[in-house]
Order: sequence, then structure tokens, then C-alpha cells
Amino acid sequence: MKVYQRDYRTLMEDEQLEWDRLKKEEIIKSVGNLEIKRSLFHKYPKAARHFRSLFPNNYLDPIELKDEAKINNMLSNFLKVIEDQKSNELSILNFINNNEAYPLIASILKKYSFGHHDAYIFPEFQLGNSYRVDYLLVGKSSGGYEFLFVELEHPNEKIFLKDGYYGEAFRKGLKQVKDWRRWLDSNFVSLQETFRKSKNLDKALHEEFLVSDSTRWHFAVVAGRRYDFEKNKEYTYKLRREEVVNKIDILHYDNLYDMAKNIIGEATY
Repeated sequence: MKVYQRDYRTLMEDEQLEWDRLKKEEIIKSVGNLEIKRSLFHKYPKAARHFRSLFPNNYLDPIELKDEAKINNMLSNFLKVIEDQKSNELSILNFINNNEAYPLIASILKKYSFGHHDAYIFPEFQLGNSYRVDYLLVGKSSGGYEFLFVELEHPNEKIFLKDGYYGEAFRKGLKQVKDWRRWLDSNFVSLQETFRKSKNLDKALHEEFLVSDSTRWHFAVVAGRRYDFEKNKEYTYKLRREEVVNKIDILHYDNLYDMAKNIIGEATY
């Protein structure tokens, strides 16, 4: 699926000229063949920040986290969607994708130790012909790239049973995650072709995209609202903690709102 309206694999002439100018300005002094530089990354044209990344059309630009007004407006509109009793998971997917409201999903990375060096989003990511992941987040840390597979379920219906156990929404999401995991165990290496089609032509895929390593896979299922969890919280939060052992985060849509609110002004995801 197309993430942005713009194709960031190419630069306009004025963008290239401005980027070249800034790269020269980054050089403080030269000592022999050694150049001492400062980073002016935050001043690069937005298109250049995308262009230089591993996946230009999937790049999550951290500079946009400084736009407080834009993110607050996005969050205000997101609340309207999840508070509408007619909304379902498709309503939320459409809102995020049609409005490029990707910080709502990318903010989940703050729960992890990866994504602060580099972050990418792949909506409607296909696992062969078998499954489609609502969002794949790819984040980098000093330990390399890791992968977070995200499933969105219903915001308002069948979240938990009366006894506090998972209702249909979470059971469906957890089954989906188990299906993905089984598929990845046998087929992860086949995804390198998908990644190659999206990557920067001047960059090589890192080993993490080529070799199956389940320690780099993480999962999240999002359904319901905070009040669904509070109804029988002693049990529901216990269920959430139990899934952490399986590297599955159980989240509600108010979590997404709160996490996206908290990343406003941050330097990285």
C-alpha cells in the first residue's frame, strides 16, 4: 500500500540543491582527508530526509514530531472516530491511512528499545498470499533492526467477557498473531523480496531482513477502550501481563492516543 502521496525515491532539483548546500555547511573544518562535521539533519528538506533513508517511501520522519498543532489536531479527530459507536476497525484503518496519521501506530515503538535510530511503517503488509498485517513497524537500535507486527480490532464491541476473559475482538486478534508467527517461522526469508522492492536503490538490506531471527519479532493487538479494561481490571490486566511472555502487547485505543500525545516534541520514535 502507498504510504505517502509523494514518491520520495527521487528529489526535485531545488531539493537536491538545498540538500547539497546544507551538506557543505555541515563541514566545520578539514584536517587532511578527515572532515569534522556537525549534523544539520533537522534542516534538510523533508524529501531529502526520506530520500537518504533505507526505505524512502516508508520512512517515519522524527522531525514531524515537533509539529504539536498538527499532531494535536490528528488526535482530536482520532478521538471522534473511536468515540463513534458506529466505528469499527476498518473505520480506524481508513482514518489513519487517509490522513497519514501514522504517529498513532508508530508511537507504540516507545514501548520498545528499538526505533530511536530509524523507523519505518508498512501498512497492509502482506505475508505471502496467506495473511495481511494491518501495520508492520520496522525500527532500528544499536542492536540492528527489529519488527513489530500490529493488528487492529474492534474499538467498541466484544472486547472482554463478563468474567474478564478475552472477548471475540481480542481472541480474533491473538489467533491472527499466532497464524502470523507460524507463517514467519517457515517463510520470513521470503519477505526479503518485498523489502528489496521498497528499499533505497543505493543501499543494501541489512542481515536482519535476510535471516530469520524470531528474537527480533514483536506483536501488538489493539482493541477496545480503557473502560473495557477497567471493568474487571484485576483479571484483564493479568491477561495483558501474561501475553508479554509471548512478546504480544495487548493495547486499547486510548493507549494509542496517550502514547501519540507523549511523543509530541520528542527527537525520535
